[in-house]
Amino acid sequence: MEAVIKGIPVLSIIQGLSKYHGKKYCYPSQKKVLELLKNRLGIQISIATLNRYLRVIEDKGLLRRIRRLKRDPLKGMIFQSTIYIITYKGYTLLHQLGTRVWKYIQRVSKKKEEIKKGPYPVKFNGKKRRFVYNKAPG
Repeated sequence: MEAVIKGIPVLSIIQGLSKYHGKKYCYPSQKKVLELLKNRLGIQISIATLNRYLRVIEDKGLLRRIRRLKRDPLKGMIFQSTIYIITYKGYTLLHQLGTRVWKYIQRVSKKKEEIKKGPYPVKFNGKKRRFVYNKAPG
């Protein structure tokens, strides 16, 4: 639990970056996260410690990480920055700590309610060659 508490500043930096860009995700480099931790919060840690905190908060379900790779025939594998997505559980924790994330939580909970209502009938629209989801009546 102590590592989760120490990982909360990292979670708040990722939330701030996502909010700044108006997205539900962000993909900063680890050096950028370390720089923001040092400049904004006055916390100086190593890359190994940052990775440890990220792993712990991901294991607790507060954050999702998607690793991005590219394959090049000449250069081999090219590593790109990881995509960080804060989960509903992560946003509720940040809200409990006093971060202003209430509008996002309301938006996500409405989408969850729509999904719970049930599967909608699906039909194939031949002209545009994509599936069209028909909403339930009412």
